[in-house]
Amino acid sequence: MDLREVAADLYGVDPAEFVAARSAAAAGADRELRNSIKTLKKPTASAAAVNALTRRDPELVERILELGDRMRDAFAARDRDAIRDLTRERQRLLQRALRDLGTSAAVGREVEETLQAAVVDPAAAAAVRSGMLVRALESTGVESVDVTDAIALPLDAEALAELAQRDTEPIVAATQAPRPAERSGTKTARTPGGEKTAREAAGAQTEPEKKESASDRRERERTVRAAERALERARADAEALDDELDAEVDRRADLEAERDALERRIQRIEAELADAKAAERALRRRIPELQRAVRDAERALDEARDG
Repeated sequence: MDLREVAADLYGVDPAEFVAARSAAAAGADRELRNSIKTLKKPTASAAAVNALTRRDPELVERILELGDRMRDAFAARDRDAIRDLTRERQRLLQRALRDLGTSAAVGREVEETLQAAVVDPAAAAAVRSGMLVRALESTGVESVDVTDAIALPLDAEALAELAQRDTEPIVAATQAPRPAERSGTKTARTPGGEKTAREAAGAQTEPEKKESASDRRERERTVRAAERALERARADAEALDDELDAEVDRRADLEAERDALERRIQRIEAELADAKAAERALRRRIPELQRAVRDAERALDEARDG
């Protein structure tokens, strides 16, 4: 098996069993694959719920995701009736998807946000289709959804090819009204003494941003790289802590099970001890009676000998 096949299996297991399943998969792999398997991140509860949904009811998930293309077409055509009908259908399908999750309300909200993001953004839809989410997704409706760290592995070639054929703009961006300059033509008023095109106006507005010096740019790039390294370290620390927490949770569960077994054994021993004490008391109560019987028998023997 290659890494993608292993990941496909891992992200289909229950989150509580993920760490153990990952360790088992790594143990049976060669060195290179083993190291790659160990880097696979444990999914959050909401990501695991979405992954499970893609496996349990792929037809429902596909119906939800296909709404994205239909809604983009409706927005592009300014078809208000179609937009209204598709919005209702989206809510109906989302409610159906959330109905049998069996999760907390907070996890349910993250699942809904993820599916909403997948409807409005093709990249998010591809991430959901992969079935290997490690965190929930969210969409502002203006910018594309960033899925770079939301999937266990990069999208495969087939998913990338399909994504390339789709409009990658989020749906809400297609609904934004044209700017005044676009509605009035290619020119925009400059001063009473002259005019310039909208493109020139945009260039003039962004001109101060182009004056960043080379040293300032290098310093900004160094700062970005340092922040990226810090982020990677923080993520690695968080992942290590997550694994450590999972191990401690498992150890606590084992200890609790052992404690419960010992408590049941103690209860049995205490019951047996109580029975033994009761039997001892009963036997002690019989001692005087037996002692009297012994004395009576001794007297009878003495009398028989004297007679």
